[in-house]
Amino acid sequence: MRHIGTIAEQKQAERFVHFLASQHIEAELRPLQETGHAVWVFDEEHVATARQQLETFLTRPDDPQFDVPEERQPHVARRFLQHRLPADRSQYIDVRTEIFQRRHLLPVPVTCLFIGVSVVVTLLAHVPALAPVISKLYFSVHFGTAFPEIRTGEVWRLVTPIFLHGGLLHLLFNMLWLYQLGGQIETQESSRYIAIMVLVFASICNTAQYIVSGPLFVGMSGVVYGLLGYIWIMTRFQVGTRYVLSEQTVMVMLLWLGLCLVGIIPHVANTEHVVGMLLGVAWGFVRSGGWGQIRRRRRWYKQLS
Repeated sequence: MRHIGTIAEQKQAERFVHFLASQHIEAELRPLQETGHAVWVFDEEHVATARQQLETFLTRPDDPQFDVPEERQPHVARRFLQHRLPADRSQYIDVRTEIFQRRHLLPVPVTCLFIGVSVVVTLLAHVPALAPVISKLYFSVHFGTAFPEIRTGEVWRLVTPIFLHGGLLHLLFNMLWLYQLGGQIETQESSRYIAIMVLVFASICNTAQYIVSGPLFVGMSGVVYGLLGYIWIMTRFQVGTRYVLSEQTVMVMLLWLGLCLVGIIPHVANTEHVVGMLLGVAWGFVRSGGWGQIRRRRRWYKQLS
């Protein structure tokens, strides 16, 4: 699901959504806190077309091509408008305000805890006297894939490499993304939910990276890509989602992933990135009821045909 633009007047916004429905493009309206109505398109493949139609509509809103007779207005489109436009706009909360402008009202303690631990551990890792202790946080100190320490009970090693980073830039990059993505998930779900998600992503991504390339890896990147994949799929499939993730952000992160995979950006735990992204996508698809959404959209298309 993608936000393609805003229309000021409600009647005009409804008229445009009816027009999109007549073109077999499933969309919905969401009232904004300020003024106007945001237009969201469900299917990624229709985003470019719908955005182009909106630009034309905003330029020529009275153009007859956007008129759809009442008898031709699809039932599904009318249902969307009735369910998505609450009479009392004060009950509507914009997620961007919820997460960024009102953060003090919605604390994210677990996300901040992960950030704090990462900062402290990364700084302490540069203290020579603490090297024996820090070595206990790596996945293993032995080459190979035999899991020697974990098999003897040091199971924390499945997770703790995410708290170590290769430098301040590496740490800053990952912590900024963790705060933005993890904070959003903790706000929308719960502190327990984000804690479980991070631990699961960390365990699976670290294990995969160890099996593929051995124990020499550190960082939160696999978890970050998992959170990214989760929110990305939630924005596309969860009905009435309050998650926000711009298409540009996804493209930048995927571009970065691609540059790492082809070796332009070297010395990166690529297995963690890929596995994390796939895990996040799968988790988001299940959580959002993706299969149900696909079946619903197929029924919607049949009603229009």
